[in-house]
Order: sequence, then structure tokens, then C-alpha cells
Amino acid sequence: MSINRSLFVALTLCLAGGVAQARDAGANPNPALFDRDARPFGASMETWAERWWAWAWGIPLAQNPNLDANVDCNAHQRGPMYFLPHLLTGASTVPRTCTVPRHRAIAVTVASVFNDYPCPDPTFQPAPGQSLFDFLIGPAKEGQDHVASIAATLDGKPLNDMMSYRVASDDLFHFTGDVSLQPVDSCVTGSPQPGVVDSFFIVMKPLERGTHVFTVTTTSIFGTVFGPRVITLDVGDDD
Repeated sequence: MSINRSLFVALTLCLAGGVAQARDAGANPNPALFDRDARPFGASMETWAERWWAWAWGIPLAQNPNLDANVDCNAHQRGPMYFLPHLLTGASTVPRTCTVPRHRAIAVTVASVFNDYPCPDPTFQPAPGQSLFDFLIGPAKEGQDHVASIAATLDGKPLNDMMSYRVASDDLFHFTGDVSLQPVDSCVTGSPQPGVVDSFFIVMKPLERGTHVFTVTTTSIFGTVFGPRVITLDVGDDD
């Protein structure tokens, strides 16, 4: 499974997203964000959540901005979507600043559980008759249910109905992780392998040039508070 067994539990609590709440069809509670059902650049939100993890796990350990807050956010950034790093280890209140090219949408994994296969643990196998997808997605969804609430702001304005932005893989997707990440995720093979994601995931529409601040605080069903996580976004010129 993703990460290692002990770290998986910690990340589940820190990153999990909670149960999606119903809202009126066609209503976008946050004009600064793409709607939950939108398809930015032709791909669904769950596909972008999967691509975020493929990006995060494709970066070598020493250059990975998701594992070290001092690393440049711009590692391996390509295409129309800017993947905002999410610090997956260490304190949840470490602030950081990322320089974002103008006219780029910004993909934010606020809360996520990633489960991959195969793993060195010989017992980490589907039950007889169980599909690999069902085997992987079950624990991911269970992990996401560990969050009671998520509060976020963009430039001081609350982002509404955040729990409705939960997405999940509807099938296995494939990624290639960098082998240097094996100390963090022992299941990474360095070759294409399957995984699933259950993620609380938003995409910001391109921001105006200047400085913007995104904050998020997550509270678990056990009363543990993670955050606030504060990320300053310096939007500059085009690529």
C-alpha cells in the first residue's frame, strides 16, 4: 500500500478528506475554483487527483517539494496545470511560498489517501475473488472518512462547502514512482504500477498577478487539528 504501514496511518489522519456533502446541481459555491464536476483541460477532477500523485511520486527524494518544505515548488512542473506541493511528512503548520506562472490553473491536494501495489509485504494481497481495485480503494476511502471538517481560505475569503470536493479513482491508474522514494513508500518499484486515490481535491482558476494566500485546516473525527497550513502564491509572468 502507499507509503509504509506506520506512515500510512499518520497520513490518513493528516490528509483524509471526509464524506462529500450534497449540494444543488449546477451550483458552484466558490467562483475562484473550478466546479467539482468540471473537466479542466479535458480531464475529470479524479484524473487530475491521480495525476497529482503521479507527479509527486515521480520526483526524486532530494528534489521533492512534497517531502521537504525547503525544496523549490517548481520541480517537474509541466503542462497547463500547476501542481501545488503538499508536505506529506513533518509538521502540518510549516508555511511556504511557491512562485506560480501566470495563466496556470493550480491543482491542490488538500486531503488525500494514495494506495499502490505491489508491496514487499507478502500479506498485502486481495482476498480470494476480490479485485485489485476493490482491495486498494477500500482502505483509501476508509481513511478519508477520518476527517470531520475542513476549513480553507483564499486571500482571506472562506472557501465554501469544502467537503463536497471529494473525488476517488473509479478504476486503477498507473504511475511510475522514483526508486529514491522507497524509504518513504516501500511499494515504489521504479516501473509502471497500479494505484488508486481518494482525495479531497480542488483546482483554482488562474490567479491574477501578485501575491495570494491559501490556508487550510483539517480536523479529524478524533478531535485532532492539523494546520493551519499556509501557502503564499506569488503569481508572476508567463512561463
